[in-house]
Amino acid sequence: MKLISTILSFILAVSVGVFPKSYQHVSENAELDFVVISDIHMEGNNPDRFRDFPQILLDINGAARKNDALVMLGDNTMNGQHIEYTFLTLSLRLFSRIQNNLLVMGNHEIFTEENGYEKGLSKFLTYGKMIMGEKYEKPYYSREVDGFTFIVMSTEADMGVTAYISPEQISWLDSTLAEASKDGKPAFVFCHFPIDGTVETLWPQGLMGEQSGEVLSVLKKYKNVFFFSGHLHNAVDYSSVKRIDGVTFVDVPSVLSDHSVGTTPTRGTGYCVEVHDGKVELRPRNFISGEWFDDLCVTVELV
Repeated sequence: MKLISTILSFILAVSVGVFPKSYQHVSENAELDFVVISDIHMEGNNPDRFRDFPQILLDINGAARKNDALVMLGDNTMNGQHIEYTFLTLSLRLFSRIQNNLLVMGNHEIFTEENGYEKGLSKFLTYGKMIMGEKYEKPYYSREVDGFTFIVMSTEADMGVTAYISPEQISWLDSTLAEASKDGKPAFVFCHFPIDGTVETLWPQGLMGEQSGEVLSVLKKYKNVFFFSGHLHNAVDYSSVKRIDGVTFVDVPSVLSDHSVGTTPTRGTGYCVEVHDGKVELRPRNFISGEWFDDLCVTVELV
């Protein structure tokens, strides 16, 4: 009965979706446009999220120019349950017109008693194939989008609210960035867990952890690297964007949860990213209200 009620709530919620207003990009001739959202926490008994996530996707669809990719930065489900992945997949199929959907694995995909790491990883890879249209054998992978390299990092063990990044993954990150940097284009790295010392937080336990230094050392070797993380549920005005030793770090709020720290309400907020004329535009937007945080937009000049 609860499952049936949940499914009916989902159908009712998406059937009354609001069509969004179109929004403009910064440049008419950008080389790349994509959207990053984090911590969807699709939850089996939370109809608000079934309603709001399609609305977010509809607002993203309202862009005057179709976005090239959508990156979901981990904790895409609350408990890694089949029903939660099903709602996530259906929402994307029904309400998104973006072809390049990239999933990052967060701690909520693996930490429940029902899953554990191996079961959680198996579900992530199985549903990831449906959502991303490509089968990956590991929780970390790279994809080329319109000539730009997108690099997804993930924990390789259940470490609670921190991560374990193996020597193999760190070596892979190094070689992938080396290849991506040959043409001078920016490379975009995505990981649910922030690197220690790169974000403001009152939750020091919720960082990448022991391998932070090794990962940071690799990132700093290359020019025009952008690192996106979530997990902290910070408001967009609390941590936002930082430049450290040439690397740009972006702390992405939870798109469907109230903020933990900061004064700007974050429910509905993610980032629109645009590459044009030797620049990368990082523009936070509330995809539920359709509003920009203009005073928090950041333009990074490429080297």
